[in-house]
Amino acid sequence: MNEVNLVIAGRAGQGLQVISRTLGRMLVRAGYHVFISQDVMSRIRGGHNFARVRVRTEPVAADGDKAQVLVALDPALVARHLPGLAEDAVVVADTADGLPEGLSATRLPLADIAREHGKDPVMANAAAVGAALALVGLEPVGLDEMFESQFARKGGDVVKRNVAAAEAGFRAIMEEQQRSCPHRLLPPTTQGDRLLISGAEALALGAIAAGVRVVTGYPMSPATPIVEYCFRHAREAGLIVEQTEDEVSAANLAIGSAFAGARAMVCTAGGGFCLVNEALSLAGMTEVPLVLCVGMRPGPATGMATRTEQADLLFSIYSGHGEFPRAVLTPADAAQAFHAARDAFGIAEKYQTPVIILFDQFMADALWAVERSSLMSVVSSPSSVVSNTAAIKPYSYRRYEVTENGVSPMLVPGTPEQLVYADSDEHTEEGHITESAAMRVLMVNKRNAKLSGIMQELEGPKVEAEVEVEAEAEVEAEKETLVFCFGSTRGVVAEATARLRGKGHEVAMVHLKCVWPFPAEAVSGLVGKGRKVVTVEQNYSGQLAQLLLQECGLRVAGTVRQYDGRQLAVAEVEVGLEELIGAKSG
Repeated sequence: MNEVNLVIAGRAGQGLQVISRTLGRMLVRAGYHVFISQDVMSRIRGGHNFARVRVRTEPVAADGDKAQVLVALDPALVARHLPGLAEDAVVVADTADGLPEGLSATRLPLADIAREHGKDPVMANAAAVGAALALVGLEPVGLDEMFESQFARKGGDVVKRNVAAAEAGFRAIMEEQQRSCPHRLLPPTTQGDRLLISGAEALALGAIAAGVRVVTGYPMSPATPIVEYCFRHAREAGLIVEQTEDEVSAANLAIGSAFAGARAMVCTAGGGFCLVNEALSLAGMTEVPLVLCVGMRPGPATGMATRTEQADLLFSIYSGHGEFPRAVLTPADAAQAFHAARDAFGIAEKYQTPVIILFDQFMADALWAVERSSLMSVVSSPSSVVSNTAAIKPYSYRRYEVTENGVSPMLVPGTPEQLVYADSDEHTEEGHITESAAMRVLMVNKRNAKLSGIMQELEGPKVEAEVEVEAEAEVEAEKETLVFCFGSTRGVVAEATARLRGKGHEVAMVHLKCVWPFPAEAVSGLVGKGRKVVTVEQNYSGQLAQLLLQECGLRVAGTVRQYDGRQLAVAEVEVGLEELIGAKSG
């Protein structure tokens, strides 16, 4: 077969991320395409966590329907996953007691293997890595390199003991089954230099590639991993990374850094973004280039801290008091996240305005296989945010000079022979406080004139065919139904619409990776006349559908929506779309 789906289940503290990431990296290095999603409870120890690992010989960007392999570090969790297993699934656990008749089960005492070979029961996760490799038919070659990259700081002995435990887990499976696993992967059809990276890591890496110098934040899932990645690489990347006492301080510190001429980014989630609203308006009024990474999770209040949702779409567009321009980017996966970070800094700097990268918990935590060349090709030395002083006569600088495109010269305090003013009140072109009605109208018009320029910077939407991780294939425009989505739902929607096309339905997807300024003209052109429009989104009220109606006058025929804190599944979207386009579910 050309696809295997695995589930790795256990309790918080048992190292499930070690298993899934190590296994994923081994598979990627062997030439396979991999997608890994995380389902994590909001607790430090115990509970029920699991990772889904989908391996294919073709690009993949969504979870599979049924799992062929389940590895349970806690056997008590096996029963919870039985409904999601294929009929011929293989289960590996400490005990096979209580499993349905006919289910292939292998008793594997992972903790005992860890004690014997790793000298520590915690290395049961390493034994599980070896077991999983055996189950999919991959040799445990290169384990030392993989564990070295993860545990080098803990010393060579820890690395060796993890390798020993993993190799013992591999041998135990091979000896127990005495045959090849029925779900052995076929050899990959193509080779590539791929990188397994989470969405949060890709956002951080993209910011570093774009030349960010100051990264601020207060710990809040799902934005914390962005700050953590920047902190780990602060020295080599030349970063200042600051964890402040709260989100307000984080935003104001970033604004001050940008005012001084440094590329700055603040990382937060929906609850923290609520606190940042006043600072966001400050950046809008002072026209400071600021990038904000805003992670969506179920609210209101603390909500479900480690779950996913897309309910902050309208909030991100209309946040902050008063009217001022901003861009809102909604990347779907790690590759788009990397490019979104790069684009965000370019737009923020060029138009001296806030740019929001809006993502969700699922996209941030998932691991994506990305072609390394697609990331390295865009890395370049950043330009300075500071304007050229040669064209400005001494002591004639006007920070908020009215221009046709709304963008004024920007100098930093201390520039020789110039005075730099900044004011959160309404101001004159020089930056002095004013209550002039005429000047107020002039400044509001000046600031919002940037919107048309920002729109030109953003890549417009297009009709897409079957999902490809690195490329978007444009299909014929005469599809009867267009399915609109944004953010991380792209993977499931693309695969669901591909299945429907295989059944003969005329349906295609339009993914919006830039939602503000809303590309109303481009969307209206795609829809044309007589087409049915539906949306897929993870919120209660259908916020993307509201935008389509508000900005384009398009009333959608229906919405496939989910707001239980879990990511939509391909099969769920497929069934929901079939009902909306007027066909019976298969």
